[in-house]
Amino acid sequence: MAALSLMPKEYKFFDLFNKEAENVYLASRYFNELVTKGDFNEDTVAKMHKLEREGDIISHEISDVLNKTFITPFDREDIFLLSNNLDNVLDAIDAITKRMGLYKLTTPDNYMKQFAVVIEQSCAALVDAVKCLDNTKNRTRIREYCLEINRLENVGDQLRENAISDLFEKVKDPIVIIKWKEMYETAEGTVDSCEHAAKTIQSILVKQG
Repeated sequence: MAALSLMPKEYKFFDLFNKEAENVYLASRYFNELVTKGDFNEDTVAKMHKLEREGDIISHEISDVLNKTFITPFDREDIFLLSNNLDNVLDAIDAITKRMGLYKLTTPDNYMKQFAVVIEQSCAALVDAVKCLDNTKNRTRIREYCLEINRLENVGDQLRENAISDLFEKVKDPIVIIKWKEMYETAEGTVDSCEHAAKTIQSILVKQG
């Protein structure tokens, strides 16, 4: 009979984190593509939701592995939190895509185009940070990626303020105002979600000493 090993397969967690983060990035890149084309229809919204479902599957797999693993590469709570944070980013991208389709906003303005770029850049930095987690020698690089996400979050804050200010100044239709105000706030919230994930990564670094 083969001996039962209690040693953790730590690479499994890192592989799954990388897979989850990559899926988030794919969603952000696709969202940017949809905004650029103004192509929010039933098919494109469904394709985005498929990415969201794939993210859920990966997140559930991480939870399953966590429940079956005796020793983990870092705190169990942080593993769960990071996975949940990544899933929240994906949920936010899926939500804004659904709303753009629901509200028939097929001609995104310059502010939403800027938001789409910021969201994709934030997710790209998040992927890079996650990929470095499996090696403690990458601490400096991880911090740099997290700082970039923080910088982009500040850009998102300013974009939201400028966009809403212009919206109230230039648009008279209250329904249009309500729709776009929600979109700007949801887009900024998506960037916030990236920052929350980055903060979890920074917390993991601190705990590892």
